[in-house]
Amino acid sequence: MCVWPPSLAVFLDGKVYDSFLRAAPHRPVSGSVTVVDIDEASLERLGQWPWPRYRVARLLERILEGGATAIGLDMVFAEPDRTSLGVLSGEIQRDLGVGIGLKGIPPEALDTDRALAGTLAAGPFVLGYQFDFDSMRGKSCVLHPLRAAVHSRGGTGVTADLFDAPGVVCNIPALSKAAGSSGFFNVTPDPDGLLRRIPLVIRHRGLLYPSLALAVTLHTRGGDAVMETGEEGVESLRLGGKSIPLDRRGNLLVNYRGRRGIFPHVSASAVLDGTADPSLLEGKMVMVGATAAGLKEIRTTPLEPAQPGVEIHATVIDNLLAGDPIAVPRWARGLQILLVLVPGFLLTAFIARERAIWGLAALFPSIAGICLGSYWLLAYRQVFLPPVLPVATLLLVFTLLTSLRFLQADRQIRERTRKLALTQDAIIQSLAALAETRHHETGGHIQRTRHYMQVLARQMKNHPRFRHYLEDAVVDLLFRLAPLHDIGKVGVSDEILLKPDHLTPEEYEEMKRHTVYGSETIRMAKNFLGEDAFLQIADEIALNHHEKWDGTGYPQGLRGEEIPIPGRLMAVADAYDAIISARGYKSALSHEEAVRTMGEKRGTYFDPDVLDAFLEVREEFRQIARRFAGSSVEHESPAGS
Repeated sequence: MCVWPPSLAVFLDGKVYDSFLRAAPHRPVSGSVTVVDIDEASLERLGQWPWPRYRVARLLERILEGGATAIGLDMVFAEPDRTSLGVLSGEIQRDLGVGIGLKGIPPEALDTDRALAGTLAAGPFVLGYQFDFDSMRGKSCVLHPLRAAVHSRGGTGVTADLFDAPGVVCNIPALSKAAGSSGFFNVTPDPDGLLRRIPLVIRHRGLLYPSLALAVTLHTRGGDAVMETGEEGVESLRLGGKSIPLDRRGNLLVNYRGRRGIFPHVSASAVLDGTADPSLLEGKMVMVGATAAGLKEIRTTPLEPAQPGVEIHATVIDNLLAGDPIAVPRWARGLQILLVLVPGFLLTAFIARERAIWGLAALFPSIAGICLGSYWLLAYRQVFLPPVLPVATLLLVFTLLTSLRFLQADRQIRERTRKLALTQDAIIQSLAALAETRHHETGGHIQRTRHYMQVLARQMKNHPRFRHYLEDAVVDLLFRLAPLHDIGKVGVSDEILLKPDHLTPEEYEEMKRHTVYGSETIRMAKNFLGEDAFLQIADEIALNHHEKWDGTGYPQGLRGEEIPIPGRLMAVADAYDAIISARGYKSALSHEEAVRTMGEKRGTYFDPDVLDAFLEVREEFRQIARRFAGSSVEHESPAGS
């Protein structure tokens, strides 16, 4: 990821770079660059653009007379000037058949291009042009290649990754030959539309050509440039002892000085009138361009949403003079990898040994350190170390490790829960079996009643009256706790519990107390362990499974909705199993007889909705009874007469 950062990370790094650049202290301009501005005042006084080229020539002459050391033109003269009177008279003669006498007209008005060419030949002027990446035009253009030596420290070639332009929109040959120097004014906004980088060098038909800003700087400072390359291509451009960092495409990362207007501006009309401040031209490098509405080239930069192109070229010149453009050195990539690996490994080891909250406490200082370090390098060393990938990696490592620890803890909790459930089931089965050893019941009764309970609860869970209660977890508890419904029979004496004949009324009253004994046993556990849904449901099953819908049941004589839902469900399951099972005092009845008998008790013994659900799943009850068939299942004997 650090070697080939994803596009999202590049986009975010750009936004971080913008915020850092806005927050960083801005270096003051060098004072060596002035903008001569074709502004609104100039157009109001001298008329619309383009001006006749003799007027442009006079403007350049006035700038040169003011003592400018180099003059760059952020404009292109791609066609002959149609305001030349010689050209204009020919067009009038051709179109209207009228001749115009030109006797006595100054030569500069007859051929304004020649006048401009004469001016260009007499001074340190640098023309601008624009490369065309979509066509092959401009084959006859006169351009001025970059005189640059190449110092290679390895790699396959200096221009392998530079922009390569097949075409060019250039000045007419007469002007290009006269000027003796020129440079392109192409710019390369990033995908988000912001202009952070400017190409200093572009390849065209096998040769390298300088940008307008670079050409103006070289024209002023003199000497040749040295292109320094490495294994990955272009690394920097050395100018007069200063190393200007470039990326492999030949782009310079611009160190913007501030918002628009940061450079001194002189109105072109003031220069022509001779009213301009001489100190703004004397010994300065001058960029001539337009800021008037409709003429200016507008670019969005990190510091300014609408900055004129001529100011951007002036900023690049100032960067070249000061030698302080923003650098993203090759070692920054290695440092990024270290910032990904070292904190990542440390955070991994820390979270593996400590709680996640301590990992969070270590994460924020690490992220703050990376961001503050990146800001400090940009603000005070003009080096940008992209922080997004290291920070994103730390966040990813923390999230991943915390999630893994959570999943591990969740697995451990689920395993402990599973073992606890198994333990609870074992205890429930043991308690139920304990009651059966005294009453000669079999494990078949336990299995049948718990499966009856499960089938009935699942059938009822979507019923409007019961859906709020019968969630999956409650259905599971009902299945597991159903065997405890007769746990209280342990407290009934053997004379009554094992009596093979009908019980007397007194004995029957004692038998009925098994519901209370079971409830008291479970409540002792509740007092010891505290309130718990597990024990609450067990209590409601044991105490209320003999309550009847019409209030004639026991032990409390509850009626209708007063009876807890677990008790209502257990009543149906227990009654069915009792009817189909043989007793010492009666024989077993068939499934059909059990269904008929229970149907007659709908609304008296049983909750109507619960009994209706039983009738819908009665075949599943039959299958459960067959699957867990065993010896007789005890149900308390009715009182004798």
